[in-house]
Amino acid sequence: MPLIIDGKPLGQTIPTSLQEIWQRFPTLKEASVKLRDIPSKVMNPKRLLFVGQHEFAGTSPTNDSISFIGTDSATTCHIVILRETDSGTICLGHFDGRATDEGIFGMMATIKSILDKVKPKDARFELILAGGFDDERGLSVKISKSVLDGFNQVPSDIHLMAAAITDLNTEMKNGVPFPIIYGMGVDMSTQEIFPATFVDRGPAYPMRNAQKYIFRQNPHLTGCFPCLYVFQTENIIIHPFDYSSCSWEFCERIISLSDEEILKEFSTSPKQEPPNFPDDFRNIFKFMLDNPEPFVSVFPNHLPRHYKQSSEGEWVFAGNY
Repeated sequence: MPLIIDGKPLGQTIPTSLQEIWQRFPTLKEASVKLRDIPSKVMNPKRLLFVGQHEFAGTSPTNDSISFIGTDSATTCHIVILRETDSGTICLGHFDGRATDEGIFGMMATIKSILDKVKPKDARFELILAGGFDDERGLSVKISKSVLDGFNQVPSDIHLMAAAITDLNTEMKNGVPFPIIYGMGVDMSTQEIFPATFVDRGPAYPMRNAQKYIFRQNPHLTGCFPCLYVFQTENIIIHPFDYSSCSWEFCERIISLSDEEILKEFSTSPKQEPPNFPDDFRNIFKFMLDNPEPFVSVFPNHLPRHYKQSSEGEWVFAGNY
């Protein structure tokens, strides 16, 4: 079934321009601008499930260990929020243009597996998108169209409620385009969805970024768009990956680069990146240098790492198993 907007199907093919969508569905544009203009909130790290770039995760209000779910640091990336309205189940993903169909398939499978447990009376799926901007390379609009096209192919009815993406998420600063929304959060108890920033990005963040870096260098690897969180066990799980063949000289060179050099060499939008980008990228290689034998110090016996929420709402390492 194609995406449904204001009760009408979008159609089998995505329009050639986003502007055509806004013209055909003015209520969607109005809802998107309204979402974009909500003041951003700084998220409390307690009972927070933070989803990084090229990750997705799902949870439900029945899960007492998670109060908020969200992501940030999206420039050309897109934030995808899929909600089942009867149960309040949320699945959130951070898409960067790679393996889009795999990510959408994974989100749909994850939210349906949660619904098998919480059993809504009348399942209705709603979709909220945010992120991207009018970047000079046109990367954002490609991601916008690939995400819309991917959900347009899903066999379930998906109601697109807001899409603060690309041209609707752009502001000019001294003649340079910037994103307005960099992050989004969801309050699981109230179901409020809003722009957000984060002071904590969850457990093992450098390790998770290292995993994504290895996947990016080896796109043939399976599981390259991971589901971060297992709802049934309430654990974050990081599956084993190998980086022992990396060039340690390369790692040392990256660590020695200035912030400006890292932005210029490794960012798709260096002028628009949030302040944490250089350190986040540098910490990937610090992690690998500090743990040169991953199957000894990080994943002994090739076993995944598990993290769970403490009674105080903080993520703690639960072991390798």
